[in-house]
Amino acid sequence: MRQKFFNLRVKFMEHDMTQEEAAKIAGISPSAMVNRMSGRYPFDAWEMQRLAKALDIAPTDYGKYFFPGVSA
Repeated sequence: MRQKFFNLRVKFMEHDMTQEEAAKIAGISPSAMVNRMSGRYPFDAWEMQRLAKALDIAPTDYGKYFFPGVSA
């Protein structure tokens, strides 16, 4: 079974970004990022937008990175 947010985690690695750095970019605390990445709470639109900009994710690809388990 794949880890939640696998594609997003790969993007973090491709950009040499830690989860803590991603939290800062998203404008949330590291513990809030843990909650997002574990699937306890969803990312909000602003968080997705900030992370997508930093990770070069096109808006049309948000589903692949921010909505695990939802296929297009």
